[in-house]
Amino acid sequence: MRKAHRLIAILSLLLTGASKSALAEEFRIPVYDGDDSFVIQVLHLALKAEGGDHSIETFEHPVTQSRTLREMQSGKFNIFYSGYSRERERDFTQVNIPLSRGLLGYRFLAIQAENDSIFTTVHTFADFQRLVTLGSNNSWPDADIMRNAGLEVVSAPSEALWGMLKRGRFLAFPRGMNEAMPEIAREGADKATPLILEPNYMLAYKYDTFFYVPREKHHLAAIVERGLRAAYDNGTYIKLFNSHPVIKAAFLELKAHPRTIFWIDTPNMSERTKNIPDEYWLQPSESNNMTMASKQ
Repeated sequence: MRKAHRLIAILSLLLTGASKSALAEEFRIPVYDGDDSFVIQVLHLALKAEGGDHSIETFEHPVTQSRTLREMQSGKFNIFYSGYSRERERDFTQVNIPLSRGLLGYRFLAIQAENDSIFTTVHTFADFQRLVTLGSNNSWPDADIMRNAGLEVVSAPSEALWGMLKRGRFLAFPRGMNEAMPEIAREGADKATPLILEPNYMLAYKYDTFFYVPREKHHLAAIVERGLRAAYDNGTYIKLFNSHPVIKAAFLELKAHPRTIFWIDTPNMSERTKNIPDEYWLQPSESNNMTMASKQ
């Protein structure tokens, strides 16, 4: 009888292990840039919080997002991350939680150091519209968001934008809080044309990076979304957010130079994404170093 009980217990363990193995998923994700470490950490955190034996395989993939989308269709990847767009939400299944609490939509302004004085004449959003030209890539949804707000945008391929800023083709290059610090350290060190982050103003709109999976693999999105919600609930997401070096550096910059925010609408965002609960978005009121400006 004891042998029978032991055999049943062993079979039970084997079946449980087989069941977990059958439910385990491998997430294959392209990594565009070394600055994107936070996104991969968030994915690891979500899968840990969700449970199961899921794994992640990353691929260094410094190519255009359009090529990534084509390779997704061929099955090389089964999850990717991107700034929100209504088209991506339509064509893929979006994990409906912003990955960095909307930091990508809080834009520091990279400028030539010698142009700092121009911003002393900016007091209202109308001044900002009149005096400031911005650089962006036309394939980025940001360009349409800014143009919709009446801002002048000069567009170019991504790799050309920093050089154009240095040549004075536009006045400011808006970069997300979670992008700006490593980029300005890298791109602003040119002694001939030093770049700085303009210390008084930010442009901001509801916007962020999201995970996307192929529509036929919507179960993968469900796994990640459950995990992200669990990571919020157990506090591990906020702990990671507050401790990540790039994010800490961005908030230290805000502490050193409190900024007035010009907030603009995100007109092409779906109602589903607009209605993501506020707890998943950074609110300006959470920081004493951000002041909302009147649009007048």
